[in-house]
Amino acid sequence: MANIDNDNRAFAVEQRGTEFVPESARNMTPRQLGVFWGGSSLYPFNVLLGVLIYSLGLPLWLTILITVGVGALSYAPVALASIAGARSGMPTHITLRATFGADGERVNALLGWIVGIIYEIINVTVGVFAAVAIFGELGWDDSGDAGLWLGLILVYGLCICLPLLGHATMVFVQKFFSIALGIAAVLLFIALLDDLDLGARAGDALGGKATLQMILIGIGIAWAGGYSYMIVALDYPRYMPTRTPSTSIFWQVLGGSAIAAGFLGLVGAMMASQTDIGFDPVANVKPIVPQWIFVIWIIAAIGGSISNNALTLYSAGLAAQAAGLPLKRWQATIVDGIIAIAGLVYVLFIDSGNFFNNLNSYIVLAIAWIGPFGVVYLLDLWWRNWHVRPEHVDGSPSGPFAGIRGPRQAAWIAVIAGIVISLLTIASPKFTGPIAGALDTDLSWLAGPVVAGTIYWVMGRKQVLAETARLNAAK
Repeated sequence: MANIDNDNRAFAVEQRGTEFVPESARNMTPRQLGVFWGGSSLYPFNVLLGVLIYSLGLPLWLTILITVGVGALSYAPVALASIAGARSGMPTHITLRATFGADGERVNALLGWIVGIIYEIINVTVGVFAAVAIFGELGWDDSGDAGLWLGLILVYGLCICLPLLGHATMVFVQKFFSIALGIAAVLLFIALLDDLDLGARAGDALGGKATLQMILIGIGIAWAGGYSYMIVALDYPRYMPTRTPSTSIFWQVLGGSAIAAGFLGLVGAMMASQTDIGFDPVANVKPIVPQWIFVIWIIAAIGGSISNNALTLYSAGLAAQAAGLPLKRWQATIVDGIIAIAGLVYVLFIDSGNFFNNLNSYIVLAIAWIGPFGVVYLLDLWWRNWHVRPEHVDGSPSGPFAGIRGPRQAAWIAVIAGIVISLLTIASPKFTGPIAGALDTDLSWLAGPVVAGTIYWVMGRKQVLAETARLNAAK
């Protein structure tokens, strides 16, 4: 049997899944964590966020302000949560048994697995479109279904290799993605500067009320871009030494992710203001940039798809294990990949053309759960001073965290209340809640977390602090 205490080596299959990482195996540095998040954030989905916000009809300068400013801030909760990953040495959905209960956290893990698969489909679809664009540059125009199939095989084949090998391999490879994708994004930005018009907008000028409504929707889209990573925040810093300074973890995660994501959102907004790129931020860029930059961009788009999907696939495999799938980590990754392939076949060949049109709905509906869930577990970890040890997540019937007793009950009441208010205030093409309909805007990104956080503060704070004191005293 492989020794999982010392298996975190690049290009070797990581045997550890949701198990605790001992100090002897924690060889990740803060700089590596920052570069990892930078490489993972340099992918076309962040370009699409800029496109989505610009499509609301706001002027380009305001679109950029929202996309870059709010987009950067949206990674701050992820950076805070990452501190607990280094302290606990366990992935997200195991550490959070301390917050939601050993059995109760399986529900969150299952939801995280589902959301992870959806984001895999988004990432790979963009990569496949980029591959088809390359085929066109090589002379294979109108490749049709054959091009889509070949693109799917090439892109997803590469996508699954990195998470299959595991944590150390992804950390090693991401630094190369960071450099290559960063250069491509800068070249695209420079090419777009000549025709920059900060007053440009999609459609006619909006009135004051309509502008405020669109600003709120835009903030929700930008906030979702980074905040959605709350469901995987602890999965990667768990390989860092326990005593790694909190400030180093926070600033490396925030700097690496926010700068990369904000810059690509800026590029997306600029592209949308200069041509009708629709929801294809790859092929539709061709009319507005020199051909050599276009070729570099589409190659980078494939790299970005592979880079980010490695993160998503890896964490989805851990979530599947935490939800109760009785498989090893790499086996769960394969199962996850098979499910995602089925979804990709549907998106690319059966429901072709509608997926990106519904992208706003997928993002907003996911945040209806992630928003309340994230704020509750951030509060819980803060009260625990970010320290959760393996004995604190004991799932045995006699363990202190079995079921949803004590703080677990408060956590679930808070999250469920937050989800309800999120659904009442949500506005998306697929579903609009009654409050959102009356206000004609979306407030779910704010209302759900505020309600959940307030309830948990009132119901759970004293219990968590007292419980933590007892556990620390008995250590």
